Amino acid sequence: SSIAAWEAVGAVPPSHACLNDKQVLWELGDASQDDVTQIAMMEMQMANTIACDLLTARGFQGNLLKAEIRRKKSKKAQELVMVPNSKERVEALSKASTHCAILQ
Repeated sequence: SSIAAWEAVGAVPPSHACLNDKQVLWELGDASQDDVTQIAMMEMQMANTIACDLLTARGFQGNLLKAEIRRKKSKKAQELVMVPNSKERVEALSKASTHCAILQ
C-alpha cells in the first residue's frame, strides 16, 4: 500500500528516515577532495560556521543555528577501536547493539 511506502521513507509520520539511507546520505570524505559535492559541502559548512559566529558575536544565540556536516570516519579512527582499553573502543562498545556492531 502507499501508506507503507510513505512510512518507509519517513513521510508518515514525518521522521526523515530516508536521510539515513546510504544511497541518500552524504558525508564529508565520501568522495575525493576535488568532487563538486564535497567542495560545496565544505563551503556550506564554512559559511554556516562564519554566520553563526557572527551572530553570536553580535549578541544573538547563533549557536542555535550551527550545523555540522557528518564526516566519514577515517581508517585511523576505525583502527583505534581495535586497541584494547582505548577510549574509542569503550565508546564504540557502549553504543553497539550486537557483538558485531562495533566492526561496522
